[in-house]
Amino acid sequence: MCTLYSCKSDNTANTAFDDKIILIENNPQQYLARIDTIRPNSVNDEKEATDFLLYSLAHNYINRNYYPSKELLLTSIQTFQRRNLPQQQLEALFLLAKIYRKEQDLSSEVHTIENAVRIAKSEEDSEWLFYLYSYLGDMYIRQYNTLKFIKYQTLANQCLKDIDFQDISLLAQINVAKSFLYVGKYKESYDTLQTIESKVKKDNVYYNDIKRLQGMALFKMDLLDSCIDNLEEALNEEELPEHKFTCHSILTYCYYLKKDLENAERHKKLAIENNTDTGIGFTETEFYTICAEFAGENGNREEQIACLQNANRLYQTAIENIGGQSLNEAIQAYTNIQEKKAFHKRLSLYRYGVTGLLLALCVGLAIHIRRRKKQVYEVLALQKQINTLENLRNVKDEIKNFILRDFEIAKKIAMLRATQQTQSAKFLKDLDKYNIVKGNDLLATHWEQFYKHIDISFGGFHSKLTKEYPALNEKEFQLCCMLVSGFKTEEIAAIWMNSVFSVHKYKTNVRKKINAPEGADIIAFLKEKLSLQ
Repeated sequence: MCTLYSCKSDNTANTAFDDKIILIENNPQQYLARIDTIRPNSVNDEKEATDFLLYSLAHNYINRNYYPSKELLLTSIQTFQRRNLPQQQLEALFLLAKIYRKEQDLSSEVHTIENAVRIAKSEEDSEWLFYLYSYLGDMYIRQYNTLKFIKYQTLANQCLKDIDFQDISLLAQINVAKSFLYVGKYKESYDTLQTIESKVKKDNVYYNDIKRLQGMALFKMDLLDSCIDNLEEALNEEELPEHKFTCHSILTYCYYLKKDLENAERHKKLAIENNTDTGIGFTETEFYTICAEFAGENGNREEQIACLQNANRLYQTAIENIGGQSLNEAIQAYTNIQEKKAFHKRLSLYRYGVTGLLLALCVGLAIHIRRRKKQVYEVLALQKQINTLENLRNVKDEIKNFILRDFEIAKKIAMLRATQQTQSAKFLKDLDKYNIVKGNDLLATHWEQFYKHIDISFGGFHSKLTKEYPALNEKEFQLCCMLVSGFKTEEIAAIWMNSVFSVHKYKTNVRKKINAPEGADIIAFLKEKLSLQ
């Protein structure tokens, strides 16, 4: 019951929050006029965090240049995270991203939106994902990053493919119209905006955006009079400098085409006044190109040169940010802005085409040389490895020969010592002078060193034997190692200084422990079991 009550309370709180958001979007003044709406100065709990967020959103809708305290907003976001309130987090992060945009902190802006994307994905909120991706696409196109624009615009469109247009929020509908505008579907964009406008009042916070986007779509359709009407209406309530710049720059072009130079000059000055140089995008480039035409027709060479320098600076910025694409390609793909001077267009295409061709040839040549060098180095490395392995094999063969020679010496001396003790006493004494006996591992009973020699000469026989048959004792290990190296029963007895009968007894014990048949060849059996050649 407690769990059900808690879930019900959370759902009720989320519904109440959503209702307040809808009220703010349609009439923020009415929300702020309520008795319980006061300016929050601190954030200590969930209620204060929510009140602060709603108050900030309402003021931001009324005045787009209003931004709340970043510190209080970050504290509110932390509160929403602790209380697991995804909708409040999304609204707060969206507002925080706008603050970072104002501060021109691109990395923090992207990081904030991507955090919001993560939350929206976990909530499976397609609408929020749509305009978060749209926000990223819009942001990157302002920064001339066309690859990321394509990525995020595609992701945004996929979010709404299974949702009816009438069921999505107003902001999402506006972003759909904006996406049509970006990809050159001007008629679809305008029709969508008309449908949206018919459902909202003039005091709606998005009404100005609708009129501005309508004007931009009409401009692209060459309907200049209707474009002028919509943009003039949008300017009546517009507050953001970048939106004012967009409106004034398009109006400059419209009046210029209508030969109304007085109004064209007036809007040109207003556009320059509102140009904050914050990366508005290709519209700014087009604006300065038109200004250069004005100045040229009026004989004002200094102003013409200044405008062309500004346009050239923006072109260079675009080239640096596009990451190797030609400026013409970027313009055709994402803004459809065409150069008005045919000669300038041909010259630009020729210049970038030749540059691109030379660059491609240089890159291709560099890649070819690098591949050839790599092949040569690989051949040399392989040859070196082959030589090294051949040398190692030769050294290993020599070591084996030395070891086997020592084994043969040990056999002979052991047999001599065991069978002809009286006759060989002087001979053995002479051998001791030259450390022949002490230097031989078997005669000196240096079994650990003997085992190493066995491993070297017989494919790791001792190591495999101890791992496979740990039940064998030390004497039995010695016996098996001497048998594999070719020692006969009598020679083993001589090495151990024991009787032949004792050696046979050890052999019988070994057969039992390794489960070999009675009378079987121990070494043949072990070689098969230990997979030895």
